[in-house]
Order: sequence, then structure tokens, then C-alpha cells
Amino acid sequence: MDIIGERKVVFQPAGAEHGREIFLRVGRPQQRPDDGWEVQIDIMDPEKPWKLPPVWGTDGLGAVILGIFAISKYVEWYTMRGRLTLPEDGEAVFPEWALLLEASMPPAPAQGTAPAVDGEAEG
Repeated sequence: MDIIGERKVVFQPAGAEHGREIFLRVGRPQQRPDDGWEVQIDIMDPEKPWKLPPVWGTDGLGAVILGIFAISKYVEWYTMRGRLTLPEDGEAVFPEWALLLEASMPPAPAQGTAPAVDGEAEG
């Protein structure tokens, strides 16, 4: 698989003293014979072998986005059974869809200010 995205995380099952490293991978989109596109996603967990089918979409970008959403469901599976953290700083990992939703929300205006009305300059 030609990998276009990879993230290493540490999974610590609930009640366990030590965690284990897991790799989440998204492959390069490949065109299918039926004019669709597919992306292979892999979760490399030494203690939990996953057999994941390719994720497909109508174009390469769509397949990658659906692959990210598919990985988020597995991230959710892990977070329900323990803790996922980033190995660099121990920061907790959240499902990617939560991060996408957070990034798509506009920031709230500062308290005591009103947002500018269309055509009105901010001051």
C-alpha cells in the first residue's frame, strides 16, 4: 500500500499499566475498473488484528474523506475501551470527525462585542 497518511497513537486499555503503539494508515486513492475510487485503510495493532475492506467513493478525494471517517469509528472503538494518546506529548486522541466538526464551527464573538453586519466595517 502506498501510504499518504499515517498516525502513531498509544492505546492503554482500561485498568492496564502499560499501553501499546498502534499505527493508523490511509493509502493513496486508486481508480477502480467501474470508474469509482478506493482507499485502503489499515490499523496496525500488534494485539488486535484488523482485516479492513477498502473504502470507496466516486472520486479520489471522496474516498480519502470516507477513509478518514472509517478510521474515526475504530478510534471511537478504542476510546470506549481505554485511552488513546499521542506518543509525543501524551495528549488525548479524539475521533477525526469530532475534530472536523470543531474546525468547521466559526469562533464565537468575544464577550461584549457584536459580529459585523454584512457591508459594515468592523471597528
